Amino acid sequence: MKKILIIGMNYIGDTIFITPLIRAIKKHYKDCIIDIVNGKRGIDILKENPHINKIIIREENTLENLLEKLRKENYDIGFAATTAFYGASILYKAKIPIRAGVSSELRGIFLNKKTSWKKHKRHIVDTILSILKPMNIETDGIKTELFLTEEENNFGIEKMKNYKNCLLVHGGATRISKRYNAENFAELIEMFYKKIQVPIILIGSASKEDIEFANKMKSKLGNIITEDLTAKLSIRELMTVIKNSYALIGGDSAPLHIANAFDIYSIGIFGDTLPLIYGARGEKAFNIEARKKYCRFLKSFHCEYIKRGCKTVDCLNRLKPEEILNYLTSVYGL
Repeated sequence: MKKILIIGMNYIGDTIFITPLIRAIKKHYKDCIIDIVNGKRGIDILKENPHINKIIIREENTLENLLEKLRKENYDIGFAATTAFYGASILYKAKIPIRAGVSSELRGIFLNKKTSWKKHKRHIVDTILSILKPMNIETDGIKTELFLTEEENNFGIEKMKNYKNCLLVHGGATRISKRYNAENFAELIEMFYKKIQVPIILIGSASKEDIEFANKMKSKLGNIITEDLTAKLSIRELMTVIKNSYALIGGDSAPLHIANAFDIYSIGIFGDTLPLIYGARGEKAFNIEARKKYCRFLKSFHCEYIKRGCKTVDCLNRLKPEEILNYLTSVYGL
């Protein structure tokens, strides 16, 4: 029986991207044990995954304590699913004999099963899955996946039972360069609602930015907003609410990637990040790339807005609601 360690990601959305890798490894080594070291923020994404034996929260251990625990497990194989330097380093220092990962920016010195990064030329899921190739492991497709208990799923069914064909609206993100402003978002939803009357539900975290966005939307749209669930759900509750919805529109943030994993219509509004790398995928996925169309300073993967002092986030602010509306109405058959 193979004992396998995967070094995962930090954030919620990024952690979703490693799920196809976990599934492929388990399919190849059917009776293996898979443990994962992951950042605390992404832990909820991995819960109830039947392929995982144990989840180790990286922040709850000092580096020395973490390495001591890992060495005692005597893992046979390690996979660095993150492209961050620490992933390959932990595998090496934990004395795992076979260490697979992306070889780039000095990471390769810690790995003995390497693949090229092809930096910023393919989707992050494809990059993660590429580390299987030197191990002669076939991928099991690019589909991300999440798992809920029956009780959790029933929570979502009950919560959303009166909201048939509802549209979830998420305006939050980790930084301003990912957020479509509330004024334009409100105009978009108002235009949409004139064409199609479906329940409109706001979702978001307890962050100041998410709460401000929700308040602005309610102020501008009034009774068009059916319910505001901002700051009212845990991550697991949010997952089941999304699973039992019809469509979601928002920026490059966790809710978009959760919706995509559950095969819910996913409409992503992208500012400083690129859909090529982080976009939703599949027949029910639509990505709107503001930066490519409106940023004259587009030179590389990394957004130039900080370097050039762009505090207004030109790309997103110049993206008109009319340019998004057709994507939104199309998922409802118009």
